[in-house]
Amino acid sequence: MEPHHLHIVSFDVPFPADYGGVIDVFFKIKALSEIGIKVHLHCFQYGRKAATELNAICETIHYYPRKKIYTGLVSRVPYIVGSRINPDLLERLSSDAYPILFEGLHTCAYLDHPLLKDKIKAVRMHNVEWQYYRGLFDHSTETLKSIYYAVESKRLQRYESVLVHANHIFAISKTETEYLESRYPQTSLIFPFHGVTSRSAEPGIGKYMLYHGNLSVPENEEAVEWLAANVKPAEDFPLIIAGKKPGAKMKAMLAGLAGFQLIENPTGSQMDQLIAEAHLHILPAFQSTGVKLKLVKSLFQGRFVLTNPQMVEGTGLDDVCISFRKPAELIQLIKDLRNKPFTQTEIDRRKNLLAGFNDHLGAAVIQKVMFPD
Repeated sequence: MEPHHLHIVSFDVPFPADYGGVIDVFFKIKALSEIGIKVHLHCFQYGRKAATELNAICETIHYYPRKKIYTGLVSRVPYIVGSRINPDLLERLSSDAYPILFEGLHTCAYLDHPLLKDKIKAVRMHNVEWQYYRGLFDHSTETLKSIYYAVESKRLQRYESVLVHANHIFAISKTETEYLESRYPQTSLIFPFHGVTSRSAEPGIGKYMLYHGNLSVPENEEAVEWLAANVKPAEDFPLIIAGKKPGAKMKAMLAGLAGFQLIENPTGSQMDQLIAEAHLHILPAFQSTGVKLKLVKSLFQGRFVLTNPQMVEGTGLDDVCISFRKPAELIQLIKDLRNKPFTQTEIDRRKNLLAGFNDHLGAAVIQKVMFPD
């Protein structure tokens, strides 16, 4: 039987797999490759280098520069879409009969193009983008960014109707599946790809608390500011903030706070060790979009996971997290859990709920949709 070939259009270079969106893309490609699919990857560059590591899991790779010039507030096309229009991409996508998987609304500029009308096309939705940008607007404190987020949210809401041209849509959370399915019946749920192959959480007691993520992302910056304002860690039980690209403001803020430690740009192995050895994972969120991969990774590899409702909404993981709504509730939970051993019973409780977060099962679903015969 001839091997299956699949075009994947990625919004960014998916290696290193060091933030939420590209983690999903990278481990999706890896899982598809492992079940025999030949992936032809197309990715846009804006600050990340070409990655030779992708050669091992892709049949071909093409890189395209993302446009830096803003399209203007009067444009009806969202900037995240318009900045990824490239005629070379269209030419390559239309040169064969292979199906196409578009990663995010960002990459859907050619979803409705006549040259692709006879192809099987699917879209992986990483968020309901207009809602995500609305959330960024709600929490932004900078005037120019607020204007951009508001305008982009409106444009994304209008542009979303391009999804009617997709043969299938893969949503990333239960909540977003319900929203998308009500408008586009060809929607189904595949939880995020994550690359964790074993449940390596260790019983026992750790010596610190942990918050981790891409520290340059506005919603994560807000989470760190909230933790700094509301948690007063003991010196012998610190709260470690770990992640890539913390800004100068964050570094200055944390430098003056007792009980906080900042670990900048940890390697993948360093982050895995930090997650495995932490006692408490404290993961507040301020908008319930998608499934946060830091939540999934913490549940697979870590001990107690403390979240607010926004972090777990639509994930189905509520029962294996410990919930707080107010700062006082979080502070009490820290006191209650600091010296409580994490047990094998807790690890076993997670198994069933995490069963759906399986990369190879997700790849098999994609294969069935993209290659129906």
